Amino acid sequence: MGKLFDTMTKGFAIMRDFFEHTSLHGFRYIAEEERHRIERLLWTVLCLLSWIGSGMLFRASYTAFQENSVSYGVERMILGENTSCPSVSVCEYENVDVLYDRANELYGEDHDNNLDEVLRELTFFKGYAYYLKNVCNKDGIECPRGNFAGLARKVRTSCEGMFIECRLNGVEFDCCKHFMPIETELGTCFSFSERNEMKLKDKGEPDWFNTMVSSEHVKLPQLIVEFNPNVTFKVYLHSAYDVPYFNTLSSDIINPVINEAKFAYITIAGTENPPEVRELSVYQRKCRFHDENNLESADFYSYSACVVDCRRRAQMELCNCTSHFMPKTKTEEHCDYDGIICLDKYYGYLSSPKGKYGGNNDLVCDCVSGCEDIDFNVVHLTQKDLPDFLFGRDVTSVQIKLLRHPNEKYRRIVVRGFLDLVVSIGGAAGLFLGASLLTILEVTYYFLFRAHLSEQQDRTVHNPKQDEERPSDNDIKPQVAGNAILPLDHRSNNDTQNGKL
Repeated sequence: MGKLFDTMTKGFAIMRDFFEHTSLHGFRYIAEEERHRIERLLWTVLCLLSWIGSGMLFRASYTAFQENSVSYGVERMILGENTSCPSVSVCEYENVDVLYDRANELYGEDHDNNLDEVLRELTFFKGYAYYLKNVCNKDGIECPRGNFAGLARKVRTSCEGMFIECRLNGVEFDCCKHFMPIETELGTCFSFSERNEMKLKDKGEPDWFNTMVSSEHVKLPQLIVEFNPNVTFKVYLHSAYDVPYFNTLSSDIINPVINEAKFAYITIAGTENPPEVRELSVYQRKCRFHDENNLESADFYSYSACVVDCRRRAQMELCNCTSHFMPKTKTEEHCDYDGIICLDKYYGYLSSPKGKYGGNNDLVCDCVSGCEDIDFNVVHLTQKDLPDFLFGRDVTSVQIKLLRHPNEKYRRIVVRGFLDLVVSIGGAAGLFLGASLLTILEVTYYFLFRAHLSEQQDRTVHNPKQDEERPSDNDIKPQVAGNAILPLDHRSNNDTQNGKL
């Protein structure tokens, strides 16, 4: 108990000495005993109010730094300045003729017609399995039990079987060379994108894509693709690092029809990110760059890839397996028959992911947009009949054209960086407390180094053996009175009273 009392006394003495000599405003008026109690109480209240006010400003500054660090502006683009073009991905939706032929090969020509629907559900799996659940194991119908990915590969159309002709600004090009296969949760799609063209450029191919779509090119970029009319498919428009997925907006999907030409006119506005944007955290800028990837099912980050990865994790948690189309998953992780039935059970939950503020019964996917995403809009979508006598055959055509050259772009502007936070907090500390960076060093000195020195001196005073070995009085030593360290002016007075020179 006595030791605890001594420790508290030493702490009080150090605290009082700090109050008397600190550079913080108002503290010395609290510690000086010659002042009236009411005056000391008044200064205590004023100091408390100052600390509370500074704390409120500190919190407001930090909140603004975290929540409102970035602003957005619209800038005019200069002549000749390029921006990214949206990617065009083609995903097969259905192929009745091939499906029927493959069903005959797998189950025989006299098979139950319900097996065609089962095969269709597995080949173009969309998250539900009505026929697989209600037809299989009934009336002697034996359905496939596993290896659904291999089954889908036997049915789905190859690139050569899907495309007939491709032209960019009237120049024909090899469809399957530039429409590269990508793995999505919809199955294998074929994507024509600026990112894929960069891959070809790295292999030594001529950079004809950028030449065609450059803003310096007088002619507006126009992509015309003719497809096999026997294949039902959808055309997805998206940013360079996005992928087609179940929740793609319907406004970004083109649904071609046999013997019809679909004309889509789009506008583009790019996004510019100054270098200081990368210095902010993902939470502050509310976006993530493609190379800041934290996903297991994608090589690059994008909003759509994040949603797909979120759905993959939910599938593993609920059913201990994933869809056989899920990108970058191992074969042993793919669902068998029981797993597909499980995914069908949770179809409503898995198909409608919500943001981080979703309800308790929703699939919550805390995904942010990509920092490099472009803003594009399909401003006009028309269709025109293509009678077969014009081509001598059935044909399906999609034409995507830029309505005008991009003339504006969005720019992220850092309005509150780390230096702004330091200046704001420093200003509040100086206004309310009279504090500075040296005040931090002062506090550290008083409560660490000086407290330790006081403890050592106290042991020296109470150690008689050490007193015998004390050096002469000519040596300058700090003196203590009781448990407190005497300031220099007090020490000289004390030495005079003791007869020391």
